[in-house]
Amino acid sequence: MDGKKLKKLFLNYWLVFVLGITFFLRLPSLFEPFTYGDEGIYLTLGQALRKGLVFYRDIHDNKPPFLYLLAALANSFSYYRLILFIWSFATIFMFFKLALLLFPKRKLAVIVPTIFFALLTSLHTFEGNIANAENFMMLPTITGFYLFFKKNSQKVPWFLIGVLFSLATLFKVPAAFDFAALLVLFILMSKTINRALITNCFLLVAGFLTPIMSTFVYYATKGALSQYLTAAFFQNLPYLSSWGVDKPQTVGLPLPLICQGVLLLAIITFLFVRRDKISTETKLIILWFSFALFAALLSGRPYPHYLLQTIPALALSFGLFFYKDKQKIIPLVLSIGLIASFLFFKFWHYPNISYYQNFYQFLLGAKSKDEYFAQFGGHTQALYQTAEFLKIHTQPDEKIFIWGTQPSLYALTKRLPVDRYTTSYHIIDFNGYQETITALTQNQPRYIVVDQEEKRPFPAFKSFVQDNYLLKLQAGNFQIFHRILR
Repeated sequence: MDGKKLKKLFLNYWLVFVLGITFFLRLPSLFEPFTYGDEGIYLTLGQALRKGLVFYRDIHDNKPPFLYLLAALANSFSYYRLILFIWSFATIFMFFKLALLLFPKRKLAVIVPTIFFALLTSLHTFEGNIANAENFMMLPTITGFYLFFKKNSQKVPWFLIGVLFSLATLFKVPAAFDFAALLVLFILMSKTINRALITNCFLLVAGFLTPIMSTFVYYATKGALSQYLTAAFFQNLPYLSSWGVDKPQTVGLPLPLICQGVLLLAIITFLFVRRDKISTETKLIILWFSFALFAALLSGRPYPHYLLQTIPALALSFGLFFYKDKQKIIPLVLSIGLIASFLFFKFWHYPNISYYQNFYQFLLGAKSKDEYFAQFGGHTQALYQTAEFLKIHTQPDEKIFIWGTQPSLYALTKRLPVDRYTTSYHIIDFNGYQETITALTQNQPRYIVVDQEEKRPFPAFKSFVQDNYLLKLQAGNFQIFHRILR
Protein backbone atom coordinates (compact mmCIF):
# COMPACT_ATOMS: atom_id res chain seq x y z
CA MET A 1 0.00 0.00 0.00
CA ASP A 2 1.53 3.37 -1.03
CA GLY A 3 1.75 6.50 1.09
CA LYS A 4 -1.30 8.18 -0.40
CA LYS A 5 -3.53 5.21 0.32
CA LEU A 6 -2.19 4.98 3.88
CA LYS A 7 -2.86 8.68 4.41
CA LYS A 8 -6.39 8.32 3.04
CA LEU A 9 -6.99 5.25 5.21
CA PHE A 10 -5.81 7.11 8.30
CA LEU A 11 -7.90 10.22 7.57
CA ASN A 12 -10.99 8.06 7.09
CA TYR A 13 -10.50 5.80 10.09
CA TRP A 14 -8.23 7.83 12.36
CA LEU A 15 -10.60 7.75 15.33
CA VAL A 16 -10.69 3.95 15.17
CA PHE A 17 -6.88 3.93 15.20
CA VAL A 18 -6.79 6.29 18.18
CA LEU A 19 -9.26 4.17 20.14
CA GLY A 20 -7.25 1.07 19.21
CA ILE A 21 -4.05 2.58 20.58
CA THR A 22 -5.97 3.64 23.68
CA PHE A 23 -7.13 0.05 24.11
CA PHE A 24 -3.56 -1.22 24.28
CA LEU A 25 -2.45 1.66 26.53
CA ARG A 26 -5.26 1.00 29.00
CA LEU A 27 -5.36 -2.78 28.84
CA PRO A 28 -2.67 -3.23 31.57
CA SER A 29 -4.93 -1.43 34.06
CA LEU A 30 -7.31 -4.41 34.02
CA PHE A 31 -4.60 -6.80 35.21
CA GLU A 32 -2.73 -4.78 37.83
CA PRO A 33 -2.57 -5.92 41.45
CA PHE A 34 -4.77 -4.03 43.89
CA THR A 35 -2.13 -1.94 45.65
CA TYR A 36 -3.06 1.70 45.05
CA GLY A 37 -4.15 3.26 48.34
CA ASP A 38 -6.83 5.65 47.10
CA GLU A 39 -8.66 2.91 45.21
CA GLY A 40 -8.53 0.87 48.41
CA ILE A 41 -10.40 3.68 50.18
CA TYR A 42 -13.02 3.96 47.43
CA LEU A 43 -13.69 0.21 47.38
CA THR A 44 -13.82 0.07 51.18
CA LEU A 45 -16.43 2.85 51.31
CA GLY A 46 -18.36 1.19 48.51
CA GLN A 47 -18.32 -2.06 50.47
CA ALA A 48 -19.48 -0.18 53.58
CA LEU A 49 -22.46 1.26 51.69
CA ARG A 50 -23.50 -2.22 50.55
CA LYS A 51 -23.41 -3.32 54.19
CA GLY A 52 -25.71 -0.50 55.28
CA LEU A 53 -23.21 2.08 56.56
CA VAL A 54 -23.67 5.77 55.80
CA PHE A 55 -20.79 7.69 54.27
CA TYR A 56 -19.10 10.27 56.52
CA ARG A 57 -21.19 9.32 59.56
CA ASP A 58 -20.10 5.67 59.77
CA ILE A 59 -17.09 5.61 57.45
CA HIS A 60 -14.88 8.47 56.38
CA ASP A 61 -13.11 9.96 53.40
CA ASN A 62 -12.74 13.52 52.23
CA LYS A 63 -14.40 13.50 48.81
CA PRO A 64 -18.04 13.87 47.70
CA PRO A 65 -19.98 10.60 47.36
CA PHE A 66 -20.07 9.76 43.65
CA LEU A 67 -16.70 7.99 43.53
CA TYR A 68 -17.76 5.72 46.39
CA LEU A 69 -21.15 5.08 44.78
CA LEU A 70 -19.36 3.95 41.64
CA ALA A 71 -17.13 1.69 43.73
CA ALA A 72 -20.22 0.27 45.47
CA LEU A 73 -21.75 -0.47 42.07
CA ALA A 74 -18.56 -2.27 40.99
CA ASN A 75 -18.17 -4.15 44.28
CA SER A 76 -14.73 -5.43 43.25
CA PHE A 77 -11.42 -4.02 42.09
CA SER A 78 -11.66 -5.79 38.72
CA TYR A 79 -15.11 -4.39 37.91
CA TYR A 80 -14.12 -0.95 39.21
CA ARG A 81 -11.18 -0.81 36.80
CA LEU A 82 -13.43 -2.16 34.02
CA ILE A 83 -15.85 0.74 34.57
CA LEU A 84 -12.92 3.16 34.20
CA PHE A 85 -11.80 1.32 31.05
CA ILE A 86 -15.20 1.79 29.38
CA TRP A 87 -15.64 5.29 30.80
CA SER A 88 -12.35 6.41 29.23
CA PHE A 89 -13.56 5.58 25.71
CA ALA A 90 -16.76 7.56 26.27
CA THR A 91 -14.62 10.49 27.49
CA ILE A 92 -12.39 10.39 24.40
CA PHE A 93 -15.45 10.28 22.13
CA MET A 94 -17.02 13.32 23.82
CA PHE A 95 -13.72 15.17 23.57
CA PHE A 96 -13.69 14.39 19.83
CA LYS A 97 -17.24 15.77 19.54
CA LEU A 98 -16.23 18.96 21.37
CA ALA A 99 -13.14 19.43 19.17
CA LEU A 100 -15.31 18.90 16.08
CA LEU A 101 -17.67 21.59 17.32
CA LEU A 102 -14.87 24.08 18.03
CA PHE A 103 -12.80 23.43 14.89
CA PRO A 104 -15.31 22.43 12.16
CA LYS A 105 -13.25 23.61 9.18
CA ARG A 106 -9.89 22.03 9.98
CA LYS A 107 -9.77 18.23 10.14
CA LEU A 108 -6.24 18.19 11.54
CA ALA A 109 -7.35 20.64 14.25
CA VAL A 110 -9.68 17.87 15.44
CA ILE A 111 -7.36 14.91 14.88
CA VAL A 112 -4.26 16.28 16.64
CA PRO A 113 -6.01 17.40 19.88
CA THR A 114 -7.92 14.10 20.08
CA ILE A 115 -4.70 12.11 19.72
CA PHE A 116 -2.98 14.20 22.39
CA PHE A 117 -5.96 13.87 24.72
CA ALA A 118 -6.21 10.09 24.29
CA LEU A 119 -2.47 9.62 24.87
CA LEU A 120 -2.01 12.00 27.81
CA THR A 121 -5.06 10.72 29.69
CA SER A 122 -4.11 7.07 29.16
CA LEU A 123 -0.40 7.08 29.92
CA HIS A 124 1.00 6.12 33.30
CA THR A 125 2.60 9.60 33.53
CA PHE A 126 -0.60 11.21 34.83
CA GLU A 127 -1.93 8.03 36.46
CA GLY A 128 -4.51 7.61 33.72
CA ASN A 129 -4.56 3.90 34.52
CA ILE A 130 -5.89 4.48 38.04
CA ALA A 131 -9.57 4.99 38.85
CA ASN A 132 -9.24 8.36 40.56
CA ALA A 133 -11.88 11.09 40.52
CA GLU A 134 -10.14 13.13 37.80
CA ASN A 135 -10.54 10.28 35.31
CA PHE A 136 -14.28 10.19 35.96
CA MET A 137 -15.09 13.90 36.27
CA MET A 138 -13.71 14.74 32.80
CA LEU A 139 -16.66 13.10 31.02
CA PRO A 140 -19.46 15.26 32.53
CA THR A 141 -17.24 18.35 32.30
CA ILE A 142 -16.43 17.87 28.61
CA THR A 143 -20.08 17.02 27.88
CA GLY A 144 -21.10 20.24 29.64
CA PHE A 145 -18.79 22.33 27.46
CA TYR A 146 -20.00 20.44 24.38
CA LEU A 147 -23.65 21.30 25.10
CA PHE A 148 -22.66 24.89 25.81
CA PHE A 149 -21.14 25.24 22.33
CA LYS A 150 -23.93 23.57 20.37
CA LYS A 151 -24.82 25.83 17.43
CA ASN A 152 -28.56 26.10 18.07
CA SER A 153 -28.20 28.41 21.06
CA GLN A 154 -31.98 28.75 21.39
CA LYS A 155 -32.14 25.12 22.53
CA VAL A 156 -29.12 25.07 24.80
CA PRO A 157 -30.24 23.19 27.96
CA TRP A 158 -28.72 25.63 30.43
CA PHE A 159 -30.01 23.84 33.51
CA LEU A 160 -28.69 20.48 32.26
CA ILE A 161 -25.26 21.99 31.60
CA GLY A 162 -25.13 23.14 35.22
CA VAL A 163 -26.20 19.66 36.35
CA LEU A 164 -23.33 18.05 34.40
CA PHE A 165 -20.75 20.27 36.08
CA SER A 166 -22.38 19.50 39.41
CA LEU A 167 -22.05 15.77 38.77
CA ALA A 168 -18.36 16.31 38.04
CA THR A 169 -18.02 18.24 41.30
CA LEU A 170 -19.69 15.38 43.18
CA PHE A 171 -16.78 13.24 42.03
CA LYS A 172 -14.30 15.81 43.31
CA VAL A 173 -14.73 19.43 44.42
CA PRO A 174 -11.99 20.97 42.18
CA ALA A 175 -14.28 20.31 39.18
CA ALA A 176 -16.20 23.38 40.39
CA PHE A 177 -13.34 25.47 38.98
CA ASP A 178 -14.19 24.18 35.50
CA PHE A 179 -17.72 25.47 36.07
CA ALA A 180 -16.29 28.83 37.16
CA ALA A 181 -14.35 28.93 33.87
CA LEU A 182 -17.61 28.33 31.97
CA LEU A 183 -19.39 31.18 33.78
CA VAL A 184 -16.54 33.63 33.11
CA LEU A 185 -16.48 32.56 29.45
CA PHE A 186 -20.24 33.06 29.15
CA ILE A 187 -19.95 36.59 30.49
CA LEU A 188 -17.00 37.30 28.16
CA MET A 189 -19.02 36.11 25.16
CA SER A 190 -21.90 38.47 25.99
CA LYS A 191 -21.58 41.98 24.62
CA THR A 192 -23.94 43.40 27.27
CA ILE A 193 -25.38 42.31 30.56
CA ASN A 194 -29.03 41.81 29.70
CA ARG A 195 -32.03 39.88 30.93
CA ALA A 196 -31.25 36.82 28.79
CA LEU A 197 -27.71 36.60 30.16
CA ILE A 198 -28.93 36.88 33.76
CA THR A 199 -31.65 34.27 33.17
CA ASN A 200 -29.28 31.79 31.55
CA CYS A 201 -26.64 32.30 34.24
CA PHE A 202 -29.32 31.69 36.84
CA LEU A 203 -30.30 28.43 35.11
CA LEU A 204 -26.65 27.34 34.94
CA VAL A 205 -26.10 28.04 38.62
CA ALA A 206 -29.42 26.44 39.58
CA GLY A 207 -28.50 23.33 37.63
CA PHE A 208 -25.11 23.27 39.30
CA LEU A 209 -26.50 23.66 42.82
CA THR A 210 -29.46 21.27 42.55
CA PRO A 211 -27.60 17.91 42.70
CA ILE A 212 -25.20 19.22 45.35
CA MET A 213 -28.07 20.51 47.50
CA SER A 214 -29.86 17.19 47.00
CA THR A 215 -26.91 15.43 48.63
CA PHE A 216 -27.19 17.85 51.55
CA VAL A 217 -30.85 16.90 51.97
CA TYR A 218 -30.06 13.19 51.72
CA TYR A 219 -27.33 13.23 54.36
CA ALA A 220 -29.48 15.44 56.59
CA THR A 221 -32.14 12.72 56.57
CA LYS A 222 -29.41 10.21 57.56
CA GLY A 223 -28.22 12.36 60.43
CA ALA A 224 -24.88 12.85 58.68
CA LEU A 225 -25.09 16.39 57.25
CA SER A 226 -22.55 17.87 59.63
CA GLN A 227 -20.05 15.06 58.96
CA TYR A 228 -20.64 15.31 55.20
CA LEU A 229 -20.09 19.07 55.04
CA THR A 230 -17.03 18.80 57.25
CA ALA A 231 -15.40 15.88 55.45
CA ALA A 232 -16.17 16.68 51.81
CA PHE A 233 -15.99 20.48 51.97
CA PHE A 234 -14.88 22.35 55.13
CA GLN A 235 -12.25 19.93 56.41
CA ASN A 236 -10.52 19.96 53.05
CA LEU A 237 -9.12 23.42 53.76
CA PRO A 238 -6.68 22.36 56.51
CA TYR A 239 -6.14 19.08 54.64
CA LEU A 240 -5.10 20.94 51.48
CA SER A 241 -2.83 23.33 53.35
CA SER A 242 -1.11 20.52 55.26
CA TRP A 243 1.45 20.17 52.47
CA GLY A 244 2.10 23.91 52.31
CA VAL A 245 3.40 24.39 55.84
CA ASP A 246 7.01 24.46 54.63
CA LYS A 247 6.23 27.17 52.05
CA PRO A 248 6.44 30.93 52.75
CA GLN A 249 3.13 32.11 54.24
CA THR A 250 1.15 35.31 53.75
CA VAL A 251 -2.16 36.00 55.56
CA GLY A 252 -2.15 32.37 56.64
CA LEU A 253 -1.93 30.98 53.09
CA PRO A 254 1.04 29.53 51.17
CA LEU A 255 2.68 32.23 49.03
CA PRO A 256 2.62 30.06 45.84
CA LEU A 257 -1.18 29.73 46.21
CA ILE A 258 -1.56 33.51 46.47
CA CYS A 259 0.65 33.99 43.40
CA GLN A 260 -1.47 31.50 41.47
CA GLY A 261 -4.62 33.41 42.44
CA VAL A 262 -3.14 36.74 41.35
CA LEU A 263 -2.03 35.23 38.03
CA LEU A 264 -5.51 33.78 37.45
CA LEU A 265 -7.09 37.19 38.07
CA ALA A 266 -4.59 38.81 35.71
CA ILE A 267 -5.49 36.34 32.95
CA ILE A 268 -9.22 36.97 33.43
CA THR A 269 -8.64 40.75 33.36
CA PHE A 270 -6.56 40.48 30.18
CA LEU A 271 -9.27 38.47 28.44
CA PHE A 272 -11.91 41.02 29.48
CA VAL A 273 -9.86 43.88 28.08
CA ARG A 274 -9.06 42.04 24.82
CA ARG A 275 -12.27 40.05 24.48
CA ASP A 276 -13.26 41.57 21.13
CA LYS A 277 -9.92 40.62 19.58
CA ILE A 278 -9.68 37.03 20.88
CA SER A 279 -11.71 34.19 19.39
CA THR A 280 -14.23 32.32 21.50
CA GLU A 281 -12.29 29.07 21.12
CA THR A 282 -9.11 30.73 22.35
CA LYS A 283 -10.89 32.29 25.32
CA LEU A 284 -12.34 28.89 26.23
CA ILE A 285 -8.94 27.16 26.07
CA ILE A 286 -7.12 29.83 28.10
CA LEU A 287 -9.83 30.09 30.76
CA TRP A 288 -10.39 26.35 31.08
CA PHE A 289 -6.69 25.61 31.36
CA SER A 290 -6.05 28.47 33.83
CA PHE A 291 -8.87 27.51 36.18
CA ALA A 292 -8.03 23.80 35.91
CA LEU A 293 -4.35 24.38 36.65
CA PHE A 294 -5.26 26.56 39.64
CA ALA A 295 -7.48 23.75 40.94
CA ALA A 296 -4.80 21.12 40.32
CA LEU A 297 -2.18 23.12 42.23
CA LEU A 298 -4.50 24.20 45.03
CA SER A 299 -3.16 21.71 47.55
CA GLY A 300 0.48 21.80 46.51
CA ARG A 301 0.43 18.00 46.71
CA PRO A 302 2.57 16.18 44.12
CA TYR A 303 0.03 13.64 42.86
CA PRO A 304 0.16 13.48 39.03
CA HIS A 305 -3.53 12.60 38.64
CA TYR A 306 -4.39 16.14 39.82
CA LEU A 307 -2.98 17.42 36.52
CA LEU A 308 -5.42 15.32 34.49
CA GLN A 309 -7.91 18.17 34.98
CA THR A 310 -5.74 20.40 32.77
CA ILE A 311 -5.37 17.93 29.89
CA PRO A 312 -8.66 18.62 27.99
CA ALA A 313 -7.89 22.34 27.60
CA LEU A 314 -4.21 21.70 26.86
CA ALA A 315 -5.08 19.13 24.19
CA LEU A 316 -7.64 21.47 22.59
CA SER A 317 -4.99 24.18 22.38
CA PHE A 318 -3.09 22.11 19.81
CA GLY A 319 -5.99 22.69 17.42
CA LEU A 320 -4.96 26.37 17.32
CA PHE A 321 -1.81 25.38 15.41
CA PHE A 322 -4.01 25.14 12.33
CA TYR A 323 -5.51 28.63 12.63
CA LYS A 324 -4.15 32.17 12.84
CA ASP A 325 -0.43 32.64 13.43
CA LYS A 326 -0.90 34.62 16.64
CA GLN A 327 -2.78 31.71 18.19
CA LYS A 328 -0.02 29.19 17.52
CA ILE A 329 1.96 30.39 20.52
CA ILE A 330 -0.83 29.45 22.95
CA PRO A 331 -0.18 25.67 22.96
CA LEU A 332 3.50 26.40 23.62
CA VAL A 333 2.72 28.77 26.51
CA LEU A 334 0.25 26.35 28.10
CA SER A 335 2.67 23.43 27.70
CA ILE A 336 5.47 25.42 29.33
CA GLY A 337 3.08 26.36 32.17
CA LEU A 338 2.20 22.72 32.80
CA ILE A 339 5.82 21.53 32.64
CA ALA A 340 6.97 24.38 34.92
CA SER A 341 4.24 23.48 37.44
CA PHE A 342 5.21 19.82 37.24
CA LEU A 343 8.84 20.67 38.05
CA PHE A 344 8.23 23.44 40.62
CA PHE A 345 5.80 21.39 42.70
CA LYS A 346 7.94 18.26 42.23
CA PHE A 347 5.09 16.08 41.04
CA TRP A 348 5.78 12.39 41.28
CA HIS A 349 6.37 10.72 37.95
CA TYR A 350 6.07 7.15 36.81
CA PRO A 351 8.01 5.36 34.05
CA ASN A 352 6.01 4.36 31.00
CA ILE A 353 8.35 2.04 29.08
CA SER A 354 9.01 -0.33 31.99
CA TYR A 355 5.32 -0.26 32.94
CA TYR A 356 4.15 -1.47 29.53
CA GLN A 357 7.11 -3.78 29.08
CA ASN A 358 6.30 -5.48 32.37
CA PHE A 359 2.67 -6.08 31.41
CA TYR A 360 3.16 -7.28 27.86
CA GLN A 361 5.96 -9.64 28.93
CA PHE A 362 3.47 -11.10 31.42
CA LEU A 363 0.70 -11.24 28.82
CA LEU A 364 2.95 -13.04 26.34
CA GLY A 365 4.13 -15.56 28.94
CA ALA A 366 7.67 -14.20 29.35
CA LYS A 367 6.96 -13.45 33.04
CA SER A 368 5.11 -15.30 35.75
CA LYS A 369 2.33 -13.63 37.73
CA ASP A 370 4.62 -13.32 40.76
CA GLU A 371 7.31 -11.64 38.64
CA TYR A 372 4.71 -9.31 37.14
CA PHE A 373 3.32 -8.36 40.56
CA ALA A 374 6.83 -7.80 41.96
CA GLN A 375 7.28 -4.81 39.65
CA PHE A 376 4.57 -2.97 41.58
CA GLY A 377 6.64 -2.99 44.77
CA GLY A 378 8.03 -5.46 47.24
CA HIS A 379 4.94 -5.10 49.41
CA THR A 380 2.56 -6.52 46.75
CA GLN A 381 2.94 -10.22 47.57
CA ALA A 382 2.87 -9.48 51.31
CA LEU A 383 -0.33 -7.46 50.85
CA TYR A 384 -2.09 -10.39 49.17
CA GLN A 385 -0.71 -12.88 51.71
CA THR A 386 -1.99 -10.75 54.59
CA ALA A 387 -5.40 -10.39 52.95
CA GLU A 388 -5.64 -14.15 52.41
CA PHE A 389 -4.76 -14.85 56.05
CA LEU A 390 -7.42 -12.43 57.31
CA LYS A 391 -10.09 -13.85 55.00
CA ILE A 392 -9.42 -17.35 56.32
CA HIS A 393 -9.22 -16.42 60.01
CA THR A 394 -12.11 -13.95 60.29
CA GLN A 395 -15.85 -14.08 59.64
CA PRO A 396 -17.40 -12.05 56.77
CA ASP A 397 -19.13 -9.63 59.17
CA GLU A 398 -16.10 -9.33 61.46
CA LYS A 399 -14.24 -6.03 61.63
CA ILE A 400 -10.48 -5.51 61.59
CA PHE A 401 -8.11 -2.57 61.99
CA ILE A 402 -5.14 -1.55 59.86
CA TRP A 403 -2.56 1.01 60.97
CA GLY A 404 -0.88 2.11 57.76
CA THR A 405 -1.57 3.37 54.26
CA GLN A 406 -2.78 0.14 52.66
CA PRO A 407 -6.60 0.32 52.89
CA SER A 408 -6.70 -2.15 49.98
CA LEU A 409 -6.59 -4.79 52.72
CA TYR A 410 -10.13 -3.90 53.75
CA ALA A 411 -11.42 -4.30 50.20
CA LEU A 412 -9.37 -7.43 49.47
CA THR A 413 -10.62 -9.14 52.62
CA LYS A 414 -14.20 -7.78 52.28
CA ARG A 415 -13.91 -6.69 55.93
CA LEU A 416 -14.74 -3.28 57.36
CA PRO A 417 -12.62 -1.19 59.76
CA VAL A 418 -13.51 -0.90 63.43
CA ASP A 419 -13.76 2.89 63.26
CA ARG A 420 -14.60 5.46 60.57
CA TYR A 421 -11.07 5.89 59.27
CA THR A 422 -9.64 3.57 56.62
CA THR A 423 -6.04 4.78 56.60
CA SER A 424 -3.49 6.15 59.04
CA TYR A 425 -3.01 9.45 57.23
CA HIS A 426 -6.70 10.27 57.69
CA ILE A 427 -6.36 9.70 61.42
CA ILE A 428 -3.32 11.96 61.44
CA ASP A 429 -4.53 14.69 59.06
CA PHE A 430 -8.02 14.90 60.56
CA ASN A 431 -6.92 14.50 64.19
CA GLY A 432 -8.85 11.28 64.68
CA TYR A 433 -6.57 9.85 67.38
CA GLN A 434 -9.04 9.87 70.27
CA GLU A 435 -11.95 8.70 68.14
CA THR A 436 -9.84 5.77 66.90
CA ILE A 437 -8.66 4.72 70.37
CA THR A 438 -12.21 4.94 71.70
CA ALA A 439 -13.51 2.71 68.88
CA LEU A 440 -10.70 0.18 69.38
CA THR A 441 -11.26 0.05 73.13
CA GLN A 442 -15.01 -0.40 72.87
CA ASN A 443 -14.92 -2.87 69.96
CA GLN A 444 -11.63 -4.71 70.19
CA PRO A 445 -11.07 -6.53 66.89
CA ARG A 446 -9.54 -9.98 66.91
CA TYR A 447 -6.92 -8.91 64.40
CA ILE A 448 -4.94 -5.73 63.96
CA VAL A 449 -2.50 -5.19 61.10
CA VAL A 450 0.43 -2.80 61.49
CA ASP A 451 2.29 -1.65 58.41
CA GLN A 452 5.85 -0.99 59.54
CA GLU A 453 6.24 1.53 56.72
CA GLU A 454 4.05 3.89 58.77
CA LYS A 455 6.61 5.69 60.96
CA ARG A 456 4.47 8.54 62.29
CA PRO A 457 3.85 8.24 66.03
CA PHE A 458 0.57 7.20 67.62
CA PRO A 459 1.66 6.40 71.22
CA ALA A 460 -1.81 5.55 72.51
CA PHE A 461 -2.30 3.00 69.75
CA LYS A 462 1.13 1.47 70.33
CA SER A 463 0.33 1.03 74.04
CA PHE A 464 -3.10 -0.42 73.23
CA VAL A 465 -1.56 -3.08 70.96
CA GLN A 466 1.21 -3.94 73.45
CA ASP A 467 -1.31 -4.40 76.26
CA ASN A 468 -3.94 -6.39 74.39
CA TYR A 469 -2.35 -8.21 71.43
CA LEU A 470 0.36 -10.69 70.48
CA LEU A 471 2.20 -10.86 67.17
CA LYS A 472 0.68 -13.74 65.21
CA LEU A 473 2.34 -13.50 61.82
CA GLN A 474 4.57 -11.22 59.77
CA ALA A 475 4.30 -10.94 55.98
CA GLY A 476 6.85 -8.50 54.61
CA ASN A 477 6.27 -5.21 56.43
CA PHE A 478 2.82 -6.27 57.64
CA GLN A 479 2.58 -7.41 61.26
CA ILE A 480 -0.63 -9.27 62.10
CA PHE A 481 -1.55 -9.06 65.79
CA HIS A 482 -4.09 -11.36 67.47
CA ARG A 483 -6.10 -10.27 70.51
CA ILE A 484 -5.09 -11.85 73.83
CA LEU A 485 -7.86 -14.00 75.28
CA ARG A 486 -8.37 -13.12 78.94
